Amino acid sequence: MLAVPQQRAPEQSTASHSPAHLALARLGRTDAHLALSAADCTVLESLAAEWFARGVDADYLTQALTAGLPARIGSPIGLVHRRLTDKLPPQLPVTAASAATESPARRLMVECAVSGRPGPPAALPDGLCRSCRTLSADSAPTAPAEPRTGRDVSALVSKLRDLTRLP
Repeated sequence: MLAVPQQRAPEQSTASHSPAHLALARLGRTDAHLALSAADCTVLESLAAEWFARGVDADYLTQALTAGLPARIGSPIGLVHRRLTDKLPPQLPVTAASAATESPARRLMVECAVSGRPGPPAALPDGLCRSCRTLSADSAPTAPAEPRTGRDVSALVSKLRDLTRLP
């Protein structure tokens, strides 16, 4: 049995490559028809870097380049070059409105416990709106309210059962 010699690791580490170069190098693992050499990746790196500059990530770039491939590809570098230039996404303008949509601030709305009026939490201390707070302050009872008496709960329940029966 012959021993197969181990291959040497390349001198240049992958940490020195840009994300665009690495995305192009991984294309061959996603679809074997688009296997590119190291020299091909270096040639196409600036085109792929333009995609990254426009806010695209590696997964999106890979999907855009591998979608709808023909059955036979004569030149992978030619096809990838053509798709990198033809499918280049538009440059999105950076405005205050788009910056706000990227990290939207959460707005919390609460309701008054008595009237149900919505409002921000600062406007409803103790769960009451201004009008309900003034009403409760004006009509503060001096003696505790007496509990209601005289209700026959079992009669009420039997009446409800009668109402739910089908005719």
